[in-house]
Amino acid sequence: MARIRWSRVLLAVMAAVVFAGAAEAKKHHGDDDEDKPKKKKKKSTTALVNVQLPDGVTRLPYLQSLATDSVLVVWTATAPGEPHVDFGPTDTYGSTVRATSEGARHVAVLRGLRPGTLYQYRVRAGERVLAAGPQYQFRTGEGPVDTRYSFFVTGDVGDPEGDHVKTAESILRADPLPEFGLICGDVVYDDGRSEDYDANLMTPWRNLLCRIPLWPALGNHDWHVDPENNFRREWYLPNNEHYYSFNWGNAHFIALDTRDDDIYDLPNQVAWLERDLAANRGAAWTFVYFHHPGITCTYKGNSKPVVEHFLPVFDRYEVDVVFNGHAHTYERLYPIRAGQPVDKQQEPNYVDPRGTIYIVSGAGSSPKEGKPTRRCGPTVVARDETLLWTLVEVDGAKCTIRSRTSDGDQPVDVMTLTKTRLTQRSAR
Repeated sequence: MARIRWSRVLLAVMAAVVFAGAAEAKKHHGDDDEDKPKKKKKKSTTALVNVQLPDGVTRLPYLQSLATDSVLVVWTATAPGEPHVDFGPTDTYGSTVRATSEGARHVAVLRGLRPGTLYQYRVRAGERVLAAGPQYQFRTGEGPVDTRYSFFVTGDVGDPEGDHVKTAESILRADPLPEFGLICGDVVYDDGRSEDYDANLMTPWRNLLCRIPLWPALGNHDWHVDPENNFRREWYLPNNEHYYSFNWGNAHFIALDTRDDDIYDLPNQVAWLERDLAANRGAAWTFVYFHHPGITCTYKGNSKPVVEHFLPVFDRYEVDVVFNGHAHTYERLYPIRAGQPVDKQQEPNYVDPRGTIYIVSGAGSSPKEGKPTRRCGPTVVARDETLLWTLVEVDGAKCTIRSRTSDGDQPVDVMTLTKTRLTQRSAR
């Protein structure tokens, strides 16, 4: 369960630390801004969002750190009255928890939940209901016994001039609904400021966030300001929130922080990554996600720090899939080992591939125009200038990865991974 960090907020971290963080963020501002949102001739769906929130509510509820027996419900409101969340397996709820507050920000920790159970919830200020309805629901995880689930992946989403409302709507049309989502960095443009979260992400994605929790990674735009006082203020994540891991079903997930393509806290992050992978060797599937792709034929080019420091670790621990953003396009590579494509003859249905699958899915809001992906050796699929997202479906020993357009839900790419050792294990 992610900790609630009021002491850090109330102490304001001390002036010297704030100064150091601001200086660090300023040092990284502008190093990689070719995808900074620019004025567009057409209005985006996000720009057209004009939502009338209930009186006294500035941010509708969103879910964080969903697990088998707990979840966080977060919202911001100035409405008078003690903040509470009512919850239960039916719309009569049955259980209530009081939220902890820091100013207008309220966080309720729902504990003692039953695994694999659909819950409904509502948010109150005193006796006044602020948010309720059939969309306010979540399903707890089943734990390691769960071998059938799905999640979505996208990146570079919170562009005020982008079309990520269409992406959210497409995700919500998926059947079954993904249990959670991974965001591969550049969560909110232009600069990752807390003050821009509501307009650029939380309000446009309100119908998704109230039922599907996000697990975001930091991107270079999120480093334009001090993430300690912005990104970490908005999310409630494990470890130090720059790099962390969690489990869902029979899979292990790892988020990393590549900052401005120079890797945050380099020696410690790599050492932590090694320890985390070693401690979770028993996971049936391992998925890693972060912002900058290591090897890519997109307009962004390769990341030398990622190739040098992360890829050998992924090889050593046989990571299954790595997801990235940064490039506002879609690209999938052949399985990669030691920097080279392997098992190309198995495309697109891989059985026990010897390498890791690398996917860039960074076109969740503003697809890049005029910079096509020039296919080099490792690229097997690329799709430019298309608003899209990626759905991952795990079914025991098989993992199916589908990328689809946000406008029309049309297929862009489909591939499968099968592990015979898992098939043999389930047969015993």
